[in-house]
Amino acid sequence: MYKFFVALRYLKKKKSSYIAIAAVALSVMTYIVVLSVMGGFDRELRTRIRGTLAHVIILKIGGLYAFDNYKEVVEMVKGLEHVKACAPFVEGPALARIRGNREFAYFRGIDPVQEAKVGDFASYIGKFGKKPEDLLKVHGETKTASIFGGTELLRLLPGDTEKQPECFIPEGEKVTLVTVKGWDKISVKPFVVEGRFQSGMYDFDKTFVYIPLEAAQELVGSPNAVTGISLQLDDYRYGPQIRDDLQRRLGPGYFVQTWEDVRKTFLRAVTLERRVMAIILFFFLIVAAFCIMAILRMIVFIVAKDIGILKALGATHTGILSIFLFKGFSIGFIGASIGVGIGLGLVARINWFEHQLYLITGWRPFPPEVYYFDKIPTEVNAWGLAIIAGVAISLSILASVYPAVKAARLDPVEILRYE
Repeated sequence: MYKFFVALRYLKKKKSSYIAIAAVALSVMTYIVVLSVMGGFDRELRTRIRGTLAHVIILKIGGLYAFDNYKEVVEMVKGLEHVKACAPFVEGPALARIRGNREFAYFRGIDPVQEAKVGDFASYIGKFGKKPEDLLKVHGETKTASIFGGTELLRLLPGDTEKQPECFIPEGEKVTLVTVKGWDKISVKPFVVEGRFQSGMYDFDKTFVYIPLEAAQELVGSPNAVTGISLQLDDYRYGPQIRDDLQRRLGPGYFVQTWEDVRKTFLRAVTLERRVMAIILFFFLIVAAFCIMAILRMIVFIVAKDIGILKALGATHTGILSIFLFKGFSIGFIGASIGVGIGLGLVARINWFEHQLYLITGWRPFPPEVYYFDKIPTEVNAWGLAIIAGVAISLSILASVYPAVKAARLDPVEILRYE
């Protein structure tokens, strides 16, 4: 029992112990915050890519608008197991003229009702009180088609997307799309802003517009063709299975991809970055462990007289060893607990801190145009927290082994000879 009280006495009275605790806490806190942000980024990125791309995409080789038998393929695909819905689309690059300004954009021509079944289109416009069928409205005597623009593309001034509509191009304004028709012709078509959408991915909200499928076909000069077909599955994890099945059925003239195939390189880069970051942060814990080792070794030197007295009174080698091992465990446990608490607090309020920093300095540590999201995504994993805390405590105990062995091997006769 004395081992417990002696270890606590050294822990409380030595200021160097607090330095070791702070080192462990800082390392654990940094680990939790960084990996929570990286985990949230990976999760949100995958979720939103699925929302914008659908689970499986069918393209036809031969050109951007060469899919002229898409209706037959749609009927065939509808009968497949695990396929819940499918929607044709026309997609391509264009110049958008908005209030005299020219912006690069991608138009996506859709059947809005079907598109809402294969992706998150309905939720993108629903936050602004719009319904998918609103895209089918026509305006004026000329029956001008409607268009939904991304919030960042239609932005006029900085402001909240939902609470400050005056900061965006209002409904009813005219937007003109200019694109290539065929190989040598320019196609120009006016649209009327019916509303805006927000996916939460900055790049998508900055460059994409939704227009009716028939208007898009007219714009590109292919009234009976589309770019591809989007498929919604009952579980996106069946994507590779459905992809391979469709590729066999359709033959070499078609190209079938899952959402992961489309963004494969980018998703691999994100996964690799997450792993590299975890390895780098692990060395923070290693540094903290060496700090504990150095501090405990110094304490052994300082309290050598006390160790000699304890041994003279009958303390065993195991008892002395236990004192310093328990001290290492205490430093690791207290530091890890503090680090977990502070880390979770920072993760919970990270967007608030980022916003306050922006208001004070005008600088964003996570600019949306770089990191894709308008808010910093986070993901806290209970198992991950337990592993991080467990590793921190284990390294603290391992770091205390060397000083503990040194202390246990001290000869009380030599220590007390000159006292």
